Formats: sequence, C-alpha cells, structure tokens
Amino acid sequence: MKNDELLRRDLIVYVLNDSATRDEILHINHDDFKADYFTHACTETAIRRKYYWLKMLKEMTKYVCICSDYQRVQVHHHKLYEKLMFISSESVNSFHMMIMNFIINMLSAKNLYIEKTSDAILIMINKLIKHAIYISTIKDLNIEKLVNLL
Repeated sequence: MKNDELLRRDLIVYVLNDSATRDEILHINHDDFKADYFTHACTETAIRRKYYWLKMLKEMTKYVCICSDYQRVQVHHHKLYEKLMFISSESVNSFHMMIMNFIINMLSAKNLYIEKTSDAILIMINKLIKHAIYISTIKDLNIEKLVNLL
C-alpha cells in the first residue's frame, strides 16, 4: 500500500462497498457541467480509468437512467428514413390493407339515401393510404347484405 492507504492495482482504485463514495464518484464523472452530461459510454470510460468496484456497470447504468438532467438534455436520434418507393397494386393485396369494424347499438336514425332506419355504422379503413369510409347500416347485417353494401 502507498501512503494514501488506498487499495490499488496499477493506478486504478478499488472502491469499497460504500454507497456515498460511489455516488460521489458517479456524480463527479457524469454530472460535469463542462461536459454537458456525459452519455453512459463516456461516463463508464471516465470512471473505469480511475476506479473499480463490484457491479460497477449496473450502478452506472442505473445512475445515468435516473438522472433527470441527462434525460432532459440528451439528444434523441432516430433511424434514417428511406427514400419513398412506388408500391404497385400487384404487389399489395388491397384486402389485407383494410380494417373493418362496426359500431352498434346506436340510436336509430333514418337514412335519407336508402330510406331505412339505421342503428349501426360500418367503418372501413385502408391502412395503406389512411382513408376511412363510414357506412350507415343496421346491426342485424348478414353476409349477403354486407357484400351488397361494399
């Protein structure tokens, strides 16, 4: 041991199981106002140069994840967008791009176009072009009537 009575290997100090000391090391190496809050990798590199303790990576990850200042100032990156491509009608089965849903048990209303009362709405949504069609109908609809509606 040297005169400072720290447990060392080369120049790296072994930090005992003292949460206050570890938190201070994490604070000094992560919350540096000159560095604009280091990322997880930069914090890990800075600490590993000088210190070591058991489960160090787990504690660093937890510290960086709960650091509210870092979460506020970090830059979020997203995957680059690809160029727009033409989608041919042969390559896409249009029926698989449709979503169909019913809203039933509505108040009865007279439909002026078919001159019948309706108590349901058929909703057709094309996922590909994000187009919705609302069809006024009855809730006791069978397959033949549905095909006639479409």
